[in-house]
Amino acid sequence: MRWLFVASVLLCLAGCGRKATRADCEAVVDKNVEVKLKADGITDPPLVAKRKEELRESLKDDIDKCVGKRVTDGMMACVQNAETAEQIDKCLR
Repeated sequence: MRWLFVASVLLCLAGCGRKATRADCEAVVDKNVEVKLKADGITDPPLVAKRKEELRESLKDDIDKCVGKRVTDGMMACVQNAETAEQIDKCLR
């Protein structure tokens, strides 16, 4: 999953928009966790929350690098509505 996040961040480099906030970057990580766990049949809210925190910590350096990259509100809305990792990837292009 880490490669997907890194690829997503790199895709955010291009285009118009605004600078990504830490919340934007963490939202992309969180959504990736949600769709991956849902695909694996895991929907228990405490378990999902725990996994999000674990991944945020392990990807701290990548999240730091993401902050300030270009995103649009449309990209972020697309990410929030995505149901698969592939859809998230497409949102960030």
